[in-house]
Amino acid sequence: MKSRRILAVLAACTAVTFTGCGVVTVVPIGEEASYTGKQEFDSAAESQGDWGAVVADISDKAQDLSEILNGDGITETTAVKGTGKIKEYNTDTPKHYLIVELDGYTGTTEVQVRTDGPNSSTAIRDLQSLKNFESFTNQTEWSSYGKELNKQALAQVIDPLGIDENVVGKTVTFTGGAEAGTDAVSVTAVELTIE
Repeated sequence: MKSRRILAVLAACTAVTFTGCGVVTVVPIGEEASYTGKQEFDSAAESQGDWGAVVADISDKAQDLSEILNGDGITETTAVKGTGKIKEYNTDTPKHYLIVELDGYTGTTEVQVRTDGPNSSTAIRDLQSLKNFESFTNQTEWSSYGKELNKQALAQVIDPLGIDENVVGKTVTFTGGAEAGTDAVSVTAVELTIE
């Protein structure tokens, strides 16, 4: 009799242990937000929705690159605009770029306008003022947003131009974010025309 009582108590304890404190709900993948209220961050949709405003924001801030280079030069990421003749379309590395002879610039620093896909620049993200780091949950989202802005630049600005070696000798007009390297200034364009 005593062993039956012990068994009944053990069975009851086991049942309580395995059932937990409530009902378990299995949530289908992709439907978490409907249960938690928290939306999953979609950097592609975010950057695509912001693209027009980002372009306008950077364009409004853009300074003449020739004037900057003839003065103190680029010391930090800067919104710039410029026009010049395309001297070369460099495809020696995966990071393709146009080498531009900038109108009104007499110095020796090379001006490059990026035309590459694997663009790791943060110039567009850092120059736009629509959103800042605090607009995101963490560094991963902030970084992802910057990468997606670069993809927008590629899809909206670079790809439609069908750039190839035939652009050499033509005139390029650009607006974008400039970053200084050791012997060159690289521009990630948010607006670009070649004529």
